[in-house]
Amino acid sequence: MVDLRKLDPARANLDHEKSRIRLVDLSDPEEKKRLWEIETDSLVAKYVEDLAETEDELIEFTTLEKDYLVLAVEGKSGHVEEAEVGKLQGWVTVYPEDKRRLARLQKQGLIDLIKEDLRFLEIGFAKHPLARPKQIASAIRQALGLLREAHKQDGEKTLVITAYADEANEASTRVLLAAGFSLKGKVKYHLKNISHDNFFILFG
Repeated sequence: MVDLRKLDPARANLDHEKSRIRLVDLSDPEEKKRLWEIETDSLVAKYVEDLAETEDELIEFTTLEKDYLVLAVEGKSGHVEEAEVGKLQGWVTVYPEDKRRLARLQKQGLIDLIKEDLRFLEIGFAKHPLARPKQIASAIRQALGLLREAHKQDGEKTLVITAYADEANEASTRVLLAAGFSLKGKVKYHLKNISHDNFFILFG
């Protein structure tokens, strides 16, 4: 099975896209500052769960110690001001989908778990409060290309990517649709949640 932590995002960057993806560089003080600005942004906090609250949590989030991939979204020449080229504009995460949530999606008829050899991965994202639009969708498209290529070469499992956006979060819904996802229905991300999330899916 493809190890998400060993993927090289540099291979995924495309000339026609509006941003670049790479690994996060916590040794860069400005990048670290921008990460904190994302984690503490009120709009991000409203819709994104499990944000880092301490420096240790930030390090754990970005250093690939778990079975997930964290990508920096980087400003690209021609699409951002010159001062923003190479600077962190947001992040994209990829990690295994929760098995209990998959069972609930199956029960609701939103996915089919009967098919064998499927690998379900979930994608998440957040943008810096001052980042220009369209960069995150661009980064997600390139991340999806990276995942598709790796799983195609591996040949072991068929890739299925899921994503969620709070039903009130129109901006994230637009990002996911622009990245190529299909809106399949609504689901509670956690059973304890009061509100529902829009559920998106994309087949690799």
